Amino acid sequence: MTQQLQLEKGSARLLRRVLASVRARRLFGPGEHLLVAISGGPDSVALLSLLATLAPSWCLTVSAVHVNHGLRGAESEEDACFVRGLCDRLGVPVVCERADLVHAAGVRRRRSLQEEAREARYAVLSRVARTVGADKIALGHTADDQAETLLMWMLRGSGTTGLAGMPPAREPLFIRPLLDIPRSELLAHLEARGLEFRQDSSNTKPIYLRNRVRQELLPVLRRFNPGIVGVLRRQADILREEDRYLEELAAGALLRCSREDTNGEVVLDRDTLLAQPLALQRRVLRAVIRRVSGAVRGPAFRAVTDVLERVVHGRSGSGITVQGARVTRDYGRLRVQPRCSQMDPGRVLAEGQQEVTTSLVVPVPSVVRWPLTDQRIRVQYGPPVPDDRDVAGKRSRHTAVFDADRFTMALRVRSWKPGDVFHPAGMQGHRKKLQDYFSDLKLPRAARRRIPLLVAPEGILWVVGHRADQRFCATPCTTRPVSAELLDQPRGGQG
Repeated sequence: MTQQLQLEKGSARLLRRVLASVRARRLFGPGEHLLVAISGGPDSVALLSLLATLAPSWCLTVSAVHVNHGLRGAESEEDACFVRGLCDRLGVPVVCERADLVHAAGVRRRRSLQEEAREARYAVLSRVARTVGADKIALGHTADDQAETLLMWMLRGSGTTGLAGMPPAREPLFIRPLLDIPRSELLAHLEARGLEFRQDSSNTKPIYLRNRVRQELLPVLRRFNPGIVGVLRRQADILREEDRYLEELAAGALLRCSREDTNGEVVLDRDTLLAQPLALQRRVLRAVIRRVSGAVRGPAFRAVTDVLERVVHGRSGSGITVQGARVTRDYGRLRVQPRCSQMDPGRVLAEGQQEVTTSLVVPVPSVVRWPLTDQRIRVQYGPPVPDDRDVAGKRSRHTAVFDADRFTMALRVRSWKPGDVFHPAGMQGHRKKLQDYFSDLKLPRAARRRIPLLVAPEGILWVVGHRADQRFCATPCTTRPVSAELLDQPRGGQG
C-alpha cells in the first residue's frame, strides 16, 4: 500500500511538471482539441493518459490517432489492436490509419526507411487533425529522446541547428508536452495507473544509430554524470535560442546579398556575401540551397564548405551540384538554380526558367517549360492566379489545386512511363493505370509521351491538362494549398 501511495504521489507530481512545461512553453490552452499520436509504446501511452486526466479541468477535447506502416507484419497489427483497446478503456476516440510505404518502393530516394516512415506518418497526422478539427497534434517525445537526438547530431558533426534538437512546438500543429520529462518518470506513472504498453522490437536492433546511442553510449555517459539526460536537454534549449538568433541574422544577410529571386532561381552578390561573417555565409548558402532544391533540411556542413571553397572562392564559371541545386559563379554573382535530371542536364532560359527533355525539378514557386509541347507550367503556393479562363468552368483542365500536407514538396515534371498509375479525380478514388487512361482517351502512343506529368515522391499529382490525382487534391479543409497551372496551348497539339 505504501509503495502504491508513493507511485500515486509521483504520478501527481508528474502531471504538475507537465503542466508547468505546457504553460512555460505555451503549448496549448484550456478548451483546445488535442490529437495525440499514439504508437502503443510507453511514452505515447503515458502522454495519452496524462492528457485524458487533464481534460476535464482544462475543458480539453482529447482524441488519438494511430498510424500503422505495416513494416513489422503481425506485430504492427497487434499494436493497432492494443491502441484501440487502450483508447476504449480511457474513453478517448481513436482513428487508426495505414500508411504503407508503397509509393516509396517504386521511387529511389536518398533517405532511410525510418525517415520515409516519419514523413508519411506526419502527413497522416496532419490530415487526420484537419478531419477531426484538432487544434494541436501532441507527440510523445521525452527528455531521453532529446538527449539521444542531440548525441546523434553531435556524432555527425552538426552545428547549432542540429544540436538544438527537437523543438517543443513546430508550427502550425505539432507539440511535444513531454520534452522536459525523463522516460523513467513516465514508466513510474504507467505502473501507478496500471497501464500496459507495447514494445517495438525494432527499438532494440543495433542497425539503427539511435538504438546504439540509447543502449551503449548513454549508459557510459551516465557513469560520468547520472543526470546526463537533463544536462543534454538544457544544452538543446540553450542552443535552440542561439540558433534562432543566428537564423534571424542570416535572414537579414540574405536580403542584403540577394540580387534576383525569380522562377526558382536565386542570384547572390558575391562581394556582399563575402563581407558577412563566415558563420552567416554558411547559413545564407544553406538557406538558399534548401529553398531552391525544395529539400526538407538544408545541406550538410561539408557540402556548404565545398560550395564556399570551390565556387564562392573559385574562378568565374566554376560550379557544383548540392542537394538538388546547382550553384555557379558568374564573375561577381552566384547563381543557385534547380538541378535538372542526370539524364539531361537541361539549360536555363534568359528569364530564369528551366528546360529539359525528359525530367525537370520543379521548385515551389516556379514556372517551368515542357519542351515536348513548348508549354509553361506554373506551380505556386496558394490558389491559382485569376485570368480569362475563369469562365464557365473552362479552366478546370488547365488548373489543379493540391493539399501540400498530402505529399512531399520535391516535385518534378516528367514523361509517362509504363507502370504509371494514379487515382483520377471524379472516379471515386479508383486506381487506374495511366496506360489504360490514355487508351480510354484514344491517344496515340506518340502523343502520350508528350503529355507532362507533375509528380511527387508519393505518386502522380496531375496528368497535366487532363486529370489530377484525387488523393492529393485540395479540399475545403486544406490549409496549405499548392496550385499548378498550364499556361499555354500545346505546340502542334498532343494528339
